[in-house]
Amino acid sequence: MFSTKICSLVLFSLSLIGVYIGWGIQTEFSYEPLGPRPFPVATLALLALCSLLLFFFQEKSNIKWYAFDVWKKLIALIIAFCIFAFLFEYLGFVLSSIFFIFCVSLLFQAKLFPAFIFAVCCSISIYYLFDSILQITLPIGLIFT
Repeated sequence: MFSTKICSLVLFSLSLIGVYIGWGIQTEFSYEPLGPRPFPVATLALLALCSLLLFFFQEKSNIKWYAFDVWKKLIALIIAFCIFAFLFEYLGFVLSSIFFIFCVSLLFQAKLFPAFIFAVCCSISIYYLFDSILQITLPIGLIFT
């Protein structure tokens, strides 16, 4: 229970820092009427609100942070995320997301084949969502250009 309060306070602090940084976003030419500022500021403000709600209305949890298994999974997740960030520009969104989602699925004890199928389907559908519906271009990758 104490670890949930610490996590929510850290998340609240980081989101307030993000709101402060996001408030300074400005562009010389904007394609939309509001500009690029509202989305990150609104998202981080919502994150701050949710972290406050987590602080005051948390449920009891049985997380044991001193267990070696928890730290092993946390370190593996951080390493997978760093590899994803490194590969994102070179391999593009789809391939790097397949790698990341596959690794995270394995951390949550998924079987190999279903984890791979899930990673491929998620990556392709997220790419389609951003590219076609939201009209946000995601990188294809330097190896494909």
